[in-house]
Order: sequence, then C-alpha cells, then structure tokens
Amino acid sequence: MNARYKLETLNAYVDGELSAREVAEVANAIATNPELARQAATLSSLKATLASTSCDRLEPLDMDFTLKQKSRLRWVAAFAGLIITGAVLAVLFLNNASLLPNQGLELAEQAHRSWLEEELAPMEPGLHQASALDLDRLQIDAYVPDLSEVNLTFSGVRKISSGKSRGMHIGYRGPSGCMVSLVVLNNTVGLSYELTYFERRGHLLYGWQVKRTGFYLLAYKMDPARLSEVARVVNKLTRERLPLDPDSIIALNEARSGSKPCLA
Repeated sequence: MNARYKLETLNAYVDGELSAREVAEVANAIATNPELARQAATLSSLKATLASTSCDRLEPLDMDFTLKQKSRLRWVAAFAGLIITGAVLAVLFLNNASLLPNQGLELAEQAHRSWLEEELAPMEPGLHQASALDLDRLQIDAYVPDLSEVNLTFSGVRKISSGKSRGMHIGYRGPSGCMVSLVVLNNTVGLSYELTYFERRGHLLYGWQVKRTGFYLLAYKMDPARLSEVARVVNKLTRERLPLDPDSIIALNEARSGSKPCLA
C-alpha cells in the first residue's frame, strides 16, 4: 500500500469521514492503484459483513471467575474468532467476484465511447419504464432518474456484461449536442458512498456507490461546471430514489444557461 494512504485513512474514506478534497485524492489514487483498490474493497466488504452479523450482548463477568465461567469465556472467544474468520473468508470471496473502482471506470469509458460511435436515435416515449424493467431482470438494485425536465432526454439503454459484473448504460442527450452517460454496475466494491470525481485521459468522470451498486457519470464535451452539477443531482436522486425536485431543476437550468453548448 502507498505509504501516504495508511489504514486509518482508508478506514475514514470507506466510512465517509474525509473532506471532499481528501475523498477526491484517495479516490484518484484508488483508480490508478489496483493494490490500493483491493485494500479499500476489503475494508468496505469487511465492514458490511461485520455490520450484518449480530451477536447477543454478553453480560459483564465478575472478576472472581469460576472454572465454569472461564470455560464459557474461552468458548465465547472461540466463537467470536470463528465469526471473524468467516467474515474474512467472505470478504475474500466477494473481492474475487466484485468489481473494483478502476475496473468500473474502464467499463464506463468503454460504454460511453461505444455509445458516441453508434449515435443512437432518441428513445421512444415510455422506454424509461423499460429501462427500469431491464435493471430488474439483471438484478441490479438501482434507481434511474428521468432528466427530461431539464432537457436531457433518454437516448438509449444498453446492457453491459463482464466477467465480474452486469450492468446498464443509460444515455441522455441534450438539444445542444450534449451526450451524458450514466453507467450502473452491480456487485461493486471500493467506491465511496459520496460523490467522487476521477480524471482519466483528460476527461472528468464521477462515481459513487449505493449499497453494492456502482454509478459512473460522464460527458466528454459538457462544460465541467455543468457536468459537476448534473453529477451532484443524479447522485442525490439515485440515493434518495426520488424524481427531480424544484430546487434541482432550478440548479440544473442555471448550470446549463451559464455554460457553453456541447459540441456535436
């Protein structure tokens, strides 16, 4: 592990206790360092596994132990050891079958570039519901927001599959040539639950995680300030599973009016 990122720092990153600047710094390091990504993924999965394991609370023990009490204490310690061992084994299994942040970023970029090359026609009305059904069939626990009220209409839904994950690419197209990709991947570990930006090959991407579902948002030719606002709103909607609210509509319209049009 990079000496700059000690266990305490990764713990704080996974728990969402770092500042926005620190989150971005660690996330960028994770995206380019597979070993660091595995460390963060292990911590994330271990915390989730331990949190889901419930044990009965033990009553306080007297200082004057009887032999029977000592035996019971040894049994409890052994049982706790089995739980921890099982959790570690579960983490190892999950990591072998899970998608790390750098792998998710690569899939998101591939899907976005493929979509730009295909230049899909705008979707017919009603296909927003079809995309949600596709997510259900793929067993992806995700909410796909409708952004048509801010002139970003659905423009294609495509399946993504890899050896470790299944997912969907959802395209949004704006009237001035903007093409925004929202890539949803299941069985993802290591992403922060907070909105995080990544810079790859001169492009900005945004990523976050809801439970074990990863989200990546990117638009190569969109004004960076507007892209940041779109990512912030979509992050909020996917976490809360709610439609666009008036404040978000105003914020997105202001970001669009203050930015340059995307180049077709």
